[in-house]
Amino acid sequence: MNIDDRIERRLGYDTGAGVFVDFDAVSPVFHLEAPIGRGPALERLLDAFSPAFSGALPPSTYVHGPKGSGKSAVVSALFSRLTTHSGPPQAIQTSTRAVEPTLPGFVYVDARRASTRFRLYHDTLAAVGDETVPDHGIGTDDLAESLRNAIRTGPDVVVAVDHTNEPETPSAATVVEWLTDVSGHIVPVCLGREPPEEIEWSPDESVPFSRYRRHVLVELLTSRCSTGLGRDALTHDQVREIGEWASGDAHDALAAIAGAAIRAERAGVSTIRPEDVDAGIDEVPKPCVSLGRVLSLSDSRRRLLYELATLPESDRSSVSAATETIASRRRVDLSASTVRRVLYELADAGLLDRVTVQRSDGKGRPPSRLVPRFPTLVYRELFDRSAHT
Repeated sequence: MNIDDRIERRLGYDTGAGVFVDFDAVSPVFHLEAPIGRGPALERLLDAFSPAFSGALPPSTYVHGPKGSGKSAVVSALFSRLTTHSGPPQAIQTSTRAVEPTLPGFVYVDARRASTRFRLYHDTLAAVGDETVPDHGIGTDDLAESLRNAIRTGPDVVVAVDHTNEPETPSAATVVEWLTDVSGHIVPVCLGREPPEEIEWSPDESVPFSRYRRHVLVELLTSRCSTGLGRDALTHDQVREIGEWASGDAHDALAAIAGAAIRAERAGVSTIRPEDVDAGIDEVPKPCVSLGRVLSLSDSRRRLLYELATLPESDRSSVSAATETIASRRRVDLSASTVRRVLYELADAGLLDRVTVQRSDGKGRPPSRLVPRFPTLVYRELFDRSAHT
């Protein structure tokens, strides 16, 4: 939080604003410009990229660690800052003379939104080029050639590709192949959850991220809450309780806080009650799918998951009941059979669990129902907010 924010709070500008002051600040899909509590990991990344500061190409790098460990937050923030130093030569004074190394360009791409070769080239070219890159009417090979020319006439490029090797995204090995097919002056940096020995790529360097230590996670949550929630909306003891429960996963901790705050605000109270904290925690499945992954799905699939998440309990008793109800809703232009097929595909991708329903009569094959593996209350809030922007 900056000084102006603190002064405005003392002046009471946030009074009457409800539980939320800035929803993004406690959203599990929002990253701060200056990540908290990841100094050592940031230094390891800078060590890996150190040749770039002398004008040389840095090594290919694999950044790995569990969900909610800050990989995306740190790498996206670092590349955003490095971009401001890229391009024209930067003068560096030494004891004898001034040298002007040309820093490479630094590009961050999210594989969740660039899961094809076309989108990867498109987003990379948009970042390094000066002209608008069309979304249609151009082929993948044309994009590759344009990107090749941009790199040939400009600085080398370090491309970080986040969220590799998820069910909807390419593997690190595939991403590296796509990038190196364009130019040998592109350095790939891939982010993923698997340890290096479990991927089919041998990077020059690897940078591990571990789960947040408890006190560091509490510090992160306290900072986010001080910006995102009203004064005294959440006590320090409640933050510590959520931090301890989350076991070092910042995504899950923020999802629990956001869920608790949503529940409190809907109840018309200005502080988060113990029952709100309990409900916020209960809303986060274990294991939990990242909300960023859910939000990167196509519009139609996000809509189906939203409709599923808003069903009353009576309509979620079986897959058949859920699909019939969803298909009957005015906002869904799909048949029940198509809804069923897509929901099963989402279950196969790990976004939903198929849970067998216990039957009292014991006759016939027991039905199953679909249970989301992501925080539905926070997802619904994010979906509603995106629909109104």
